[in-house]
Amino acid sequence: MSEIKDNNFLGTERVGKLLRMFSIPCVLSLIIQALYNIVDQIFIGQSGYLPLGNTATGIVYPLTVIALALGLFIGDGTAAVMSIDQGKNDSGNSHRAVGTGIVAGIFAGLLLTLFSFLFAKPILQFFGASGGGAAILPDALEYSTFIFAGFTFFISACVMNPIIRADGSPKYAMAAMAAGAIINIILDPVFIFSAHWGMNGAALATFIGQTVTFLLHSVYFVRPRSFKLCLTSFIPRFDLLLKSLKLGVSSFLTQFSIVIISVVNNNLLVRYFSDATNAIGIFTVAFKVFGIVISVAVGIASGGQPVVGYNFGAKKYGRVKSAFLIISIAAAIVGAVATVLFEACPQALLALFGYTKESCTPAEFALGISAFRIYIGFIFLTCIIKVASIFFQSIGMPIKAMIISLLRDVIVVVPLAYLLPLISREAFFWSAPISDGVTFIISLLMIARVFKQMSSSPQPANTAILREA
Repeated sequence: MSEIKDNNFLGTERVGKLLRMFSIPCVLSLIIQALYNIVDQIFIGQSGYLPLGNTATGIVYPLTVIALALGLFIGDGTAAVMSIDQGKNDSGNSHRAVGTGIVAGIFAGLLLTLFSFLFAKPILQFFGASGGGAAILPDALEYSTFIFAGFTFFISACVMNPIIRADGSPKYAMAAMAAGAIINIILDPVFIFSAHWGMNGAALATFIGQTVTFLLHSVYFVRPRSFKLCLTSFIPRFDLLLKSLKLGVSSFLTQFSIVIISVVNNNLLVRYFSDATNAIGIFTVAFKVFGIVISVAVGIASGGQPVVGYNFGAKKYGRVKSAFLIISIAAAIVGAVATVLFEACPQALLALFGYTKESCTPAEFALGISAFRIYIGFIFLTCIIKVASIFFQSIGMPIKAMIISLLRDVIVVVPLAYLLPLISREAFFWSAPISDGVTFIISLLMIARVFKQMSSSPQPANTAILREA
């Protein structure tokens, strides 16, 4: 075992340099996580399985998001606890928090796998498999088999990835995630086109990639930087788990809200389209492209979490503010570029997945265009909202983080999704932009108040935040 190192450089190195060091690998890691399912959909869309294959992967997609939500719930929370404690020079429980988090991740994966296999048919029907008649369900069940089997590996890797970043090894975290994704990308065409294994082949490629990712993450904990694991580290400490879960709740809600929106949208599409097979697949494409862009913004913010958390714990509030501003500007630029792309060439994005004017009805193709140009067209605001939520999580304010996540992704958008179509079917697309605007304004007000506390009264502000956590 190598000598344990500290992370004091988080409080002394230039903030911009630290954010580049941590955020770039984190962005790539999260994009890779998002690509697992979307890569399957691209190859399936080009293989002749359209529309049933693409729609089937969209039906299974919410369950993979639930798995991701559980992994980040535990992993991001544990990483936040580590960073704040290290900033306070109080990291004696880090190895116990990490061990507890890993055990909790494995347990959560096993439970979700068991639950998914036991109730696969009703779950997939609830997620929209009934919308295209009986034809979608067999493909969804076929694709789901290996996806469900890999949940334990996927969730465990999602737990370990932010912990590795918080331990000061963001490049390793990125490389471990990338290795599995590359394997998935290589195996997808082999299994789908050469072996002719269809939906099962796409899912098997994902399963193998996730297994490799899990093994590479596990190897890291033989020689971590700032703590040392032993057998007693893996005896669950429920007090430490609860502390981590409080700080990880925003990450969980950010992901789980995608499940809620997916289910709502799928069921609304079933209501408004007599045959929703293509409609569900098309909207899923827009939603997954949206997820890729959000992964970049979330990666920038999550990568900065060790920097923000450490300096907040050390009461270096000037560095905390600088980090937030840099992260926000970077995320806003990403969102602005995406908005231009969505407005300028939605047809090209749809065609990437096999959806063209020739393969869809005019109404379905118009749905795809509106999904990009209106429904996710205000993504630059969404990016800043995600940054604000993760910022509050990083400084130990889970309630504020949770409020922002719920506002944008559930409290405002879901009621609007049901109410606006009463005006017209097209009005539905404005539910997300309105939700973005409302939540953006509230987020700015909350951030301004916390910044004021840091500037005028650092110690009371810190005490208040600790009480909330």
